[in-house]
Amino acid sequence: MVEYIEKEAEMKDDNEDPKQKGLENLILLVLGIVDRKISFLHLEKEVFLLWNFHPKIKPFLNFIKHYRGPYSKEIQEAIQDPVYFENHWIYSPPPKGDKLSGGYVELTDAGRNEYERLSEIIKNNDELLHLFTGIKIVRELYDKLTLKELLLLIYNTYPEYIERSNVYKDIFKDKKALADGLIKKGLIDTERYESLLGGN
Repeated sequence: MVEYIEKEAEMKDDNEDPKQKGLENLILLVLGIVDRKISFLHLEKEVFLLWNFHPKIKPFLNFIKHYRGPYSKEIQEAIQDPVYFENHWIYSPPPKGDKLSGGYVELTDAGRNEYERLSEIIKNNDELLHLFTGIKIVRELYDKLTLKELLLLIYNTYPEYIERSNVYKDIFKDKKALADGLIKKGLIDTERYESLLGGN
């Protein structure tokens, strides 16, 4: 992905930033692969999961411990103020009283067109196709989770991100109901259910 983005940047403008362009391409792929509105929390945490499993994504962004678990300043800035894909997605701030979602993001028509163009390129590149498949799996699975279910799984899998969280206590308080919901949806097995109930 790095090589592809660098080539794209070279073809268009010597002043382009391949890291920023790569990040915005990644966001566009995540948004487009399942074309529906997504919470910023879902988008950020789904990219975090991909970041942990796909080494090619590592150079584009960083994650730190934050109030709602893993946080990426690069994703937030790219969503709210894109450099290369202006008008390709719409960010809506969270409604009043919503302390978890971080707002919502959805593609515009221009974004859908660019996604289609990118997906055609990816179909002819085995390495990118592997990443593309991973993005699809993550979106289809994790989009089914409520905001709290998603955070419970993140905190259970990556407990180091509990450290600065200001929502973990509420999640922990509801962990039995959340774990029950996850197992009823068929999204976790008995072993993971027990792990979720056993945490701190």
